Amino acid sequence: MPSRDKVPKPGIYEATAAVRVLYMTISSVTLTPLGTPKLEAYLAVHTEGKAVCRRAGYNHGRQDCAHIQQLTMIVADQTLGIKQGFHGDSEANKPSHVFFVHQFTIHVVARIADKNPDVKFAYAGRSKEKLDKTLEMARTNTKLELNDVALIIADVSNEDSLLKMAQQTKVVINCVGPYRFYGEKVVKACIEGGANHVDISGEPQYLETMQLKYAKEAEEKGVHIVGACGFDSVPADLGTLFLQESFEGDVNSVEMVVGLHDESSGNAPINFTTMECAIHGLAHSSELKAIRKELFPTPLPKSSFKPEPRGKLFFSEEANRWCLPNLASDRSVVTRSQRGILDLEKRRPVQFNAYFGMSSLSTAIFGIVFGILFYLMASFTFTRSLLLKHPEFFTFGLFSRKGPKREDLVGMKFCVTLTGKGWENKIEDPEQQHTDPPTVSKTVTVVGPDPGYFGTATIVSQCALTVLQEKDKLPKSGGVFPPGAAFLKTTLRDRLQDNGIHFKVKE
Repeated sequence: MPSRDKVPKPGIYEATAAVRVLYMTISSVTLTPLGTPKLEAYLAVHTEGKAVCRRAGYNHGRQDCAHIQQLTMIVADQTLGIKQGFHGDSEANKPSHVFFVHQFTIHVVARIADKNPDVKFAYAGRSKEKLDKTLEMARTNTKLELNDVALIIADVSNEDSLLKMAQQTKVVINCVGPYRFYGEKVVKACIEGGANHVDISGEPQYLETMQLKYAKEAEEKGVHIVGACGFDSVPADLGTLFLQESFEGDVNSVEMVVGLHDESSGNAPINFTTMECAIHGLAHSSELKAIRKELFPTPLPKSSFKPEPRGKLFFSEEANRWCLPNLASDRSVVTRSQRGILDLEKRRPVQFNAYFGMSSLSTAIFGIVFGILFYLMASFTFTRSLLLKHPEFFTFGLFSRKGPKREDLVGMKFCVTLTGKGWENKIEDPEQQHTDPPTVSKTVTVVGPDPGYFGTATIVSQCALTVLQEKDKLPKSGGVFPPGAAFLKTTLRDRLQDNGIHFKVKE
């Protein structure tokens, strides 16, 4: 059992949990997914000055707005001469990927291309100067020449530039956040331009709105739009499917605990944009109810046996952690995947609950206190403005505009623990319910490198490569899907396993 009295300095993920707990510490807030992302902005590249548009009064009334710096990478067939750019929009002439990415993803994709001669890529963004700088950083860190990489100028404020970019490629990795402000323009451009799309959003409102608005159009155009393809929420979504496959019978419920691995070392501040997204999530959380009512008019089949009730603070023996409710995107994403798989494959859905795991009781208590303070400051215009202007001071250094140093992330590891409870037998009809209580329990883990940077870069790159190479295994001819439903019949889990994201059954 972990120490219950030592107070460690909260790390990158435990600090994020502290922000999320603010929802459950206020009695007026229900324990449902409210649309707050936790890590999707880790790969957003910042502008000089303000990182995102201060909307909804977040800048204390000022109207100035600075767009997030974007970086894009396009992966092309080797036969294309891409040094001078791309020409033509036929399927034969289209390159393979576009990425709006930070340097960590650039490094991962550069290495993928180095190992796969038929894959090439280019970068795109608003500023050629910044693209050149980032490309040079990639050369330094990967030790690759990267001489055949093309640069494309594209900007979310210029929709024509996005469309032209999408028309030249087959897959777009969109890492421009917050997605509630910038994501939809890229999705629209991809559908119109015929490019598949993956992103690293952890914002339920954005993800569900894209499914509501564009699922039919994307299917008609033969385009797959797959959201939440980073740490939010591939480990949770594919981990749940892995757990279901590990069961001989039906799974009734899954309890997920997310935290740092026991072998994790190092510490790093959380990116400032993550905090901004948390504030936006608070401001717009009430909008989810109407979106879900329209998106899911038919309820899921109801099990006769509810999951074990949990308090706002409890100790998990399976994860060996003190746990707080996780109100980020994982529950929303997993539930949508379970619903999608029910519709596509007639498989029984599970009940899913998510928690953050803390290494000690004192850390968990700190998370609750920090969450209350954060909630109070985010609730009022004046204090919200102070919080956004001086994040390092008011969050005790947990959030920073500078972001972490590369060396601070090397020893960090995440661990996602999923415990399922179910039965020894299966009932083929998912509408028919078991009459006996679940008696079988099984636990699996998903372990990988630091969640926000190396982990997310690896995950989203493998998701894009899977879309490129296994599109015939994706559901329908196109549409908008969460990762579990999209990659159900692909080799994505094996690809992740080969690249440092390990799925294991816990004995």
